[in-house]
Amino acid sequence: MSRPTFTSSAKRIMVAIDVDELSEAKKIAENLKDLGVTFKIGNQLGTYEGWQKAVEFARQYGAQIFCDTKFKDIPNTVEKSARAITRRQPDFFNVMADNNLAALVAAVDGTKNAVEDFSLASKPIILGVTVLTSINSEESDQIYGDDPASKVLQFASNAAKAGLDGVVCSAEEVTILRSDKRTSNLILVTPGIRPSWAAPNDQARIITPSQAVKNGSDYLVIGRPITQPPKDIGSPRDAVLKIIEELDQVK
Repeated sequence: MSRPTFTSSAKRIMVAIDVDELSEAKKIAENLKDLGVTFKIGNQLGTYEGWQKAVEFARQYGAQIFCDTKFKDIPNTVEKSARAITRRQPDFFNVMADNNLAALVAAVDGTKNAVEDFSLASKPIILGVTVLTSINSEESDQIYGDDPASKVLQFASNAAKAGLDGVVCSAEEVTILRSDKRTSNLILVTPGIRPSWAAPNDQARIITPSQAVKNGSDYLVIGRPITQPPKDIGSPRDAVLKIIEELDQVK
């Protein structure tokens, strides 16, 4: 899988729809209709409504779909989970990259097998989640025994070795991954994106949309700045248009 090319800045934007019910999700989706963004469906909605309904909902709006599944388990279970979600035909799904290499390879195998066994039209892009952007340096050391940058490079290298298409990482680590030959061609999806006009909320390692793209990010995951924008920004649609305007200035 090669890095994507973008015909518009909107296609870089993944809107995090982290709500419980389809009725809530539809309110957001209606406001973003025809903008060309991707819908990142969170585990809240996938768990409560079911992944099939969640994917069908997003398809109604013609959006690309990222199922934020974050699978992490023994290799056999990861393989079966990847196979199952692939049958729902999202454009993206993810697994936790802080797992052993066998589990990451299993995710790739489960996806390929589902495509072949069920004659599916396409293979979803598989992403490995490295270190969550809510985790700061001190917490990373407590959890992983090292700083975020070192662990992100380790997890991303394993993801590339296993055959995953890309990783989810903070924009702070993007330049490191782009400069390392093991990870330079991975698709990089960056959460923790906060426009200058948005509150940081619970993110510890954040960056603006334009700086993330300059650093080498491909896709930008943006949640509350779009779904719950400041009053002076306006609606979710207004927020997306403002971010697109910012990204259009990146050379």
